[in-house]
Amino acid sequence: MNVDFLPDKRQRTVWRRAFGIWQRRPHELAPNDEMRHTCQSCGTIFQGNYCPRCGQSAKIGRFSFKTAFLLFLDVWGMGNRGMFRSIRDLMFRPGYMIRDYLIGHQSAYFPPFKMFFILTALSLLLSHGINFNIDDVKEEVKKDENKVENTMKVETDGINVNGKIIDNASIRFARAVPKFIGKLEEKSPALSSFLMLLLVSGPLYFFFRRCPAIPDLRYSEHLVALVYTSNVYILYSMLAELFSSGLIKLLAIIMIFVALKQFTGYSKRRLLLYIFLTSVFFIAIIGIIGSLFYVFFFPHD
Repeated sequence: MNVDFLPDKRQRTVWRRAFGIWQRRPHELAPNDEMRHTCQSCGTIFQGNYCPRCGQSAKIGRFSFKTAFLLFLDVWGMGNRGMFRSIRDLMFRPGYMIRDYLIGHQSAYFPPFKMFFILTALSLLLSHGINFNIDDVKEEVKKDENKVENTMKVETDGINVNGKIIDNASIRFARAVPKFIGKLEEKSPALSSFLMLLLVSGPLYFFFRRCPAIPDLRYSEHLVALVYTSNVYILYSMLAELFSSGLIKLLAIIMIFVALKQFTGYSKRRLLLYIFLTSVFFIAIIGIIGSLFYVFFFPHD
């Protein structure tokens, strides 16, 4: 088999080094145009890329397919050039991009929270789609009816499990919590994801507040970084859903680790340790919230 078209080890090393340099290099604006322009909107004569009076670009010309497409995306809040740059950088240099954004390169990138809610909505549309099949809808209704019938079969005083009677308060609690979480995710996936993000952000900030890359990291900056990191995961998850690829789904999880490593500057081992400890704290927080929910909403003798 002829493999002459494949790059040799030296060439791969050069490419890898060039990619690493590109990852660390911040976004650079195009140089100012030194030609004199007349603004087609307000008539101002100016020098540069944008009109100082109304802000219109000096490169405005006749409508093209690209212009029409950007105007269509602008209806949904995505017509900004920063959206495409943000998607590219989040997929290939996520942690460095987050750092650039936090140190002041904010006009170059799409706002993190706006991007989070847009991507969550697109992800939901991609994963569930629009169902026009009446038979599928009927099948879902039957499943719900069966669930209701199974719920009504529970004994009045509780159920017997290995000789022990579990009271109805415990049964209701065991059913109510996952049902509440499921309903929240169904009704407002963006809100439920954001609430989970807030719960994780607290314990994770304890470890990240003095990271090597940003030794004086503020909680607000930490939260923005986590929102962008969530956007990385959503982007790769959408690709996994689009191509039905478990490998890309695994890559989505790996990219969370890559983004946090690039952003914080921690070593792989230290970052894994902090993520593990954060998971332990998160489970403890969920347990405490669940216990309080049980005590206040399901009182029993």
